[in-house]
Amino acid sequence: MRNPSVTEVLNPWTDFSGVDPETLENAAERGSRVHALCAEYARGGFPLIQVPEDEGYFQSFCRWFNERVSEVVMIEQELEHSRHGFQGHPDLICRIVGDKEALTVVDLKTPITKHRAWELQLAGYYGLAQNHDFNVLRALSVRLKKDGSRALVDEIDNPDLTYRTFLEALNVWKYFNQ
Repeated sequence: MRNPSVTEVLNPWTDFSGVDPETLENAAERGSRVHALCAEYARGGFPLIQVPEDEGYFQSFCRWFNERVSEVVMIEQELEHSRHGFQGHPDLICRIVGDKEALTVVDLKTPITKHRAWELQLAGYYGLAQNHDFNVLRALSVRLKKDGSRALVDEIDNPDLTYRTFLEALNVWKYFNQ
C-alpha cells in the first residue's frame, strides 16, 4: 500500500461540500496552472505559455520571489517520509534573503482567504524536508494576488509543534484507512 500524501491526510478537515463543484474545479485548475508557471520561473526559465487569466497571480509570485528568495534548493519534487509513512510535494525549498544557513519551505496559494488546514499541510512538507536532511527552520504560505500586487505571507510560528500536530492527524488517518 502506498503512503498517503499530506493533502490526503488532511482531507477530513478540508470540507468543500458547500462550494459549487464547478467553482471548485475551476479553482483547482487555476492552482495547477499558476503552480506550473511559478515553478518554471523559479527554475530560472520564463514560462513558455502565458495564461492571461493567471498573469496577476504569476506577477505576484515574481515580485515576491525576486524580492525575497536568494537561492532555490528544490522545486516541486516528491519527498517520502519512510519512518512516518507519508509523502508530499513541497512547492519550494529555498533560502530567504538574509537567512544565512537556514532554509524555508514554501507553499504557494491562490485563494483569497487563508484556510486553517494550510498550516498543517505546510508542517507536513516541513517534516518531509527535514527528513531529507534539508536544514529547514521556517515554513511559509505565500498567497498570490489575482491583481498582481504584493503576495501575503503567513509564517508558522512554531513549525516543530505544528508538525507534531500534523503527525497526530496522520495517525488518525492511518487508524481509519489502514
